[in-house]
Amino acid sequence: MVRIKRTPAFREDLCDLCGLCFHLCPVLQLPLDDAKEEMQNLIKGRKSKYVLEKCNTCLSCNLYCPQNANPYQLILKRWNALYKERGAPPLYYFVCPTEDRNVWQLLNLFLSNRERRWIYKWMHYVPKSEDTVLLIGNYTHLFPFIIGGSKLLDYFKPIDRIDQWEGGAYLYQLGYLDLVQKIAERTKRDFDSWGVKNIVATLDAVEYIFKEVHPKEMGVKHDRNFINFHRWLLDNISSREVNLQNQLNLTVTVHDNCFSKALGGYWDVPRTILEKCGCKILEMKHIKKDSLCCGFGAGASWVKNMSLPFDMISEGVKKFNEAEETGAKALITYCGGCLYLMWATKELLRSKIDLYHIIEIVRMSMGEELNYPKDHIKRAWDVIAIITYSLLISTFKKNFYIKSITYDKDLSTYKPKKYLLLRLIRYLFDFKLVRIVYAKLFCSIMPIMKTR
Repeated sequence: MVRIKRTPAFREDLCDLCGLCFHLCPVLQLPLDDAKEEMQNLIKGRKSKYVLEKCNTCLSCNLYCPQNANPYQLILKRWNALYKERGAPPLYYFVCPTEDRNVWQLLNLFLSNRERRWIYKWMHYVPKSEDTVLLIGNYTHLFPFIIGGSKLLDYFKPIDRIDQWEGGAYLYQLGYLDLVQKIAERTKRDFDSWGVKNIVATLDAVEYIFKEVHPKEMGVKHDRNFINFHRWLLDNISSREVNLQNQLNLTVTVHDNCFSKALGGYWDVPRTILEKCGCKILEMKHIKKDSLCCGFGAGASWVKNMSLPFDMISEGVKKFNEAEETGAKALITYCGGCLYLMWATKELLRSKIDLYHIIEIVRMSMGEELNYPKDHIKRAWDVIAIITYSLLISTFKKNFYIKSITYDKDLSTYKPKKYLLLRLIRYLFDFKLVRIVYAKLFCSIMPIMKTR
């Protein structure tokens, strides 16, 4: 196959070095002169003083740029160069489905039989050309009960292709652009072989990746109709096709994920859905174009492997602090990628605010029953156990490069092995006292371990 040349999305010809992108950034907040110097360093490929080690990859800088030069994509370009130079930190095995000991493989030890049945069906169904496909996604896979068993699935053929990497969405955030291009080409082959026309994704980022990043940056155009799931929800709620039986009378605050800022933002749709479900919205300090990351993005600007979980959770703590300050009963996310990390943060922080995916709010308003919060707390500690285990074993590993983007025919990196240490860690977390002590210990050493 002839390799298609990538098209740089950063527009150096438009950048006038005003520095507003990093000056207005809710995370960096650099003095204007420092922001100008930092932008010049990034353009020239010189050493970065701040951005490459502090950026939370939240996309706000693109919205602040008065010239529409796309400074965010310049950051990704420099991270891509760093990946070529030093590889990925060993903790990143956690998010690589084609490497052993990834989160999807390890989570198989803890899935319920009901979840296994859902996931098996989603992973093995081969779409037909007439299907409207729903991409469950890598991170909704971790919390499949938020949508599994719902009447909402009756409108789609749900599929779960973990080695499609959410179209490369989270690798794009990490700056691994060459890998994203390979994933773009692979997903195109999948879609072309299925012949499907309509594709819906539960993860907001995926629509943007397929519709914008793949054709404009990776040179891979999909002749498909990509549908935003939340817009689909709102349209069908408005037409009464999706019947909301219950007004929830719930005060909520809304987490706007990083990719919600793409294409100028689509923040009104989830808020309108919540209002139709009977929710009263109390806004946080940082919302919409100024929204803070859930913490996942802090992993992109990694400095030390051992500090990664502490950097990510410490950024997530900021989100929970703002959410709690509103006085809302619940924090709502409309991103499955944010959900898993936010639940881990909630448990480690021992936050009292409820946490829901917007799909769960709609389901409750439809009259569907959730096993909330029992399923969520259990899964949060499954994830915390996996992160703890992954961090422990990563101390003995070196940086690595992702060699394959596709599962082998035996799905060997999806099928679980014994993992006795992980089983022991998770068994200990079954005891409430152990969970309390662990959470306190994690939070007490976080100021020492984090790099920001």
